[in-house]
Amino acid sequence: MKKRFSFVSMMTAAVIFGLTACGGAAGQAPQGTTATGPQSGAAAGQGAATEQDGAEAQGAAGSQGTAADGQEAEKAGAGAAAEGAKDQAPAGETLYKWKLGSVDSTTNPNYKAFQHLGELLNEKAPGRWEITIYPDSQLGDGGQQVESVQMGNLELAAPNCSLVANYVPDYGVFDMPYLFANEEEVDKVLDGAIGEELAAKAESANMKMLGWWEVGFRCLANDKCAVDSPADVKGLRIRVMSNEQHQAIWSSLGADPVPMSLSDAYVANQNGTIDGQENPLHSLVANSTYEVCHYIAVTNHVYSPMCMIMSNKAWVSMTEEDQQIFMGCLKEAEAYQKELVREQKAKAEQELKDKGCEISYPDIQLFADQVQSVYDAYPQFSDMVERIHEAVR
Repeated sequence: MKKRFSFVSMMTAAVIFGLTACGGAAGQAPQGTTATGPQSGAAAGQGAATEQDGAEAQGAAGSQGTAADGQEAEKAGAGAAAEGAKDQAPAGETLYKWKLGSVDSTTNPNYKAFQHLGELLNEKAPGRWEITIYPDSQLGDGGQQVESVQMGNLELAAPNCSLVANYVPDYGVFDMPYLFANEEEVDKVLDGAIGEELAAKAESANMKMLGWWEVGFRCLANDKCAVDSPADVKGLRIRVMSNEQHQAIWSSLGADPVPMSLSDAYVANQNGTIDGQENPLHSLVANSTYEVCHYIAVTNHVYSPMCMIMSNKAWVSMTEEDQQIFMGCLKEAEAYQKELVREQKAKAEQELKDKGCEISYPDIQLFADQVQSVYDAYPQFSDMVERIHEAVR
């Protein structure tokens, strides 16, 4: 039974169905019930549940030029419609009926933040926006959702930044290892001039980058051995996103990186096809990774932002006043999302210990020294890397 989620009535009761514990592919996801507030539905499985990466996104950038054709005409037509929308629509009438795609489950803090966005919009402009949340990769994996936004077929999505980098190459800088040491450095950069500059670059890819939300610092989980140094990683088969830089990181450490969708990772770990995977700590809890990976190393090797993106078609359909209302609400929801994610991260280490995992804290500098070859392999990011380092000094 499939269910859909909309921010329509603030009084609708929450419906929560069980989530599968072993990362299966998205296929039993909700699709049909109208709801707001803390609502959820049958999840597609832990595999698609909580990581912002999706599956194969290679070559997705090839569609960029096609979608950009006729962009100005599209903007002109949508802009003309927006001009008259405010005067033509009675107070309280829905003007914007949009879909928001996510790979996250309904138990993920991101889902709560999406709901909060709808609640804020309904407070500021009752009934004007009807945003339907499609969790658990119902609208495709992360890469497919980015493409749908870029093509103007999906209004909103919240993918891992690595997938948006297929369309906005400069975003690839965030896949460089050990770029940030902590969340304070992240906030200095993403909330500052560099974050604003990089966000604006999405316009050339026919999408609007509305805000830098958070996936978090990635850590290594495996079921073979405790990891106390880079030497312990050698030979481990590690599931990674379909991302060249992530593969290069693990190759430089002597591991065998295996590109694989998260939906397949749990079973692959279970049957021994892979030895481990990497994700933020709170995702290791939410995905039940602790059931198949008992050794957790807090490596913090990559910080992954989450991009809240909107199609240009949806953006220009709003009046200027509605754009301001929307962005004000979105920034509030962004702060709420980061607060939730960081709260979960703080609790995750103890939760993993309580579930029988052994957590190690290797010397991060040893790992950082060994992955320097990744910087040599991607010189196109050197200038931005230096600017980021300067900004956090």
